[in-house]
Amino acid sequence: MRSNFSSSTTASLASRLRRALLTGAALVLLGLSACGGSDELDRGPTTLPVSAALNGLYWDVGTSRLYLTDDATNTIRVWDGDKSFASSMALPSPPASGVTLGQIAGGKDGTLYVTRFGFGTDGTVIAVPKMGAAVNLKGLDATRRRIGLAIAPDGALIDGWFIKGGAGALSLLTVNGVQASETELVTGLGKPVGVAVAGDQLFVSDQNTGNVLSYSLSRVRAKPATLADGKVLATFTTLDGIDLMTAASDGTLFFGGSGGRLFQLSPKGEVKVLATGWPKVRGVAYDEANRRLFVAVVAADASSQSSIRIVPIN
Repeated sequence: MRSNFSSSTTASLASRLRRALLTGAALVLLGLSACGGSDELDRGPTTLPVSAALNGLYWDVGTSRLYLTDDATNTIRVWDGDKSFASSMALPSPPASGVTLGQIAGGKDGTLYVTRFGFGTDGTVIAVPKMGAAVNLKGLDATRRRIGLAIAPDGALIDGWFIKGGAGALSLLTVNGVQASETELVTGLGKPVGVAVAGDQLFVSDQNTGNVLSYSLSRVRAKPATLADGKVLATFTTLDGIDLMTAASDGTLFFGGSGGRLFQLSPKGEVKVLATGWPKVRGVAYDEANRRLFVAVVAADASSQSSIRIVPIN
């Protein structure tokens, strides 16, 4: 059968087809870029060595960046996927008690908040605005030793603290400029370390008892609760030394501790060990969109190096 198309027409069609294919490919790449998608995304398992005295971790969904607190340099270190932690944010000069940074969390306006333990004399919370210098919030009781910190869906800040030889609590942290105040939500705790929020669920890990407890956030904001009002989801040993934690949107918790094990705790109280045999685990941060967990693993000794471990969550 003879063709009805001339050679010039065929060439023109081929040229238009090539342009369409190239345009389509460009649009696909642009769409992947806009969504943050990439075939090179590292879901782990991966070990990223970092010269730092690690504590808290925070994954910023909006910027796809991991922030970590570093006691060695009194800074917030930043990782944006390039395998380095070169970028950092300076914090106010450490007090006489030392750097002692804790959990880090991000506010809705882009401000970062960091707890400072303070050893009973210099406990505080540091605010790091998007523009301008970091400041110690004023008006807070410096005898309170602060470690855990979380942000509720409506932007409310919740911190955990304890006084040596006394009781611990979770408080609503209200910030107005550089001034701040605390209103107790849950009292009677021993040593609250990890604090996390998922929906209306407020979670706390008490290092003294090894208990992980849950509360209704709306209820404790309406009327303060006590230790006895909490639901015990699971109990761990003193050797586990449970520490900072993070929550998925469904209430699944992730945390580790001084015992070198990494845990996943379901809303039903089912415990799964994700890793074991590591040196101490401190902060954790969950990238839910890509189902990967970032874990701060402290160096075993002076001759080794700390690291951030990326753990896939399937």
